Amino acid sequence: MKSGAVFIPTAWDCTLKIYDRARTLAQQFKKEVDFPVNLHFTDVSRYTVDCGLFMQPEYVVAEDYLQGKFLKWCSNYGYISPEAKSDDAIMPAFVHWSWVHTKGQEMVCDLQGTRDENGYYLTDPVILSLNNKYGETDVGIEGMAMFFMNHKCNDICKRWRRPRSESFKGKISRETLAACKHMQDDVNNGTSFTSDMKFTQTIKDIVKKVFLRIAEAQELS
Repeated sequence: MKSGAVFIPTAWDCTLKIYDRARTLAQQFKKEVDFPVNLHFTDVSRYTVDCGLFMQPEYVVAEDYLQGKFLKWCSNYGYISPEAKSDDAIMPAFVHWSWVHTKGQEMVCDLQGTRDENGYYLTDPVILSLNNKYGETDVGIEGMAMFFMNHKCNDICKRWRRPRSESFKGKISRETLAACKHMQDDVNNGTSFTSDMKFTQTIKDIVKKVFLRIAEAQELS
């Protein structure tokens, strides 16, 4: 969604790019991970709306309606639903895999949609990136860090490498780590937040360096 009318088609370019990238990663995930469930990101198209004589056309994006109960399994800032920790363990595993697959450069998250016996049908994804290239919802390294603070690896992803809190001992102040823990508690209590924790540039540089070192390691840990 956008605030107000959209009068230029390129305003939706980032949205379409996110869907395309998420869809590509989901297809690759299916090939690489031995799991009998499909992840489908909905097809989304851009349309021109005729607003009448003497008025500029507006531009919207639309997708097929998703049938069934709508669920949110994780957010772009570390929230993971109880269902994703049990019956739908594939959801956080896919988020984890996307980080490993891209060597720490990107992470697909904000997974939501419906499911049936044939798989999951997902809409409105977010992609986090180290250089924040995927629009306003891309909260970058902060979102990646909050995900791994909350994520408990399951049978699907337990062998994949990941950053752990002990990786930052002696590198980040206790005050910052305590603030992360406080934010983690807020994240666990809901899917949306009035404010997100922003790292200073110094902290960002430290976290990125540690994350990349782990993500680029040759061996799974």
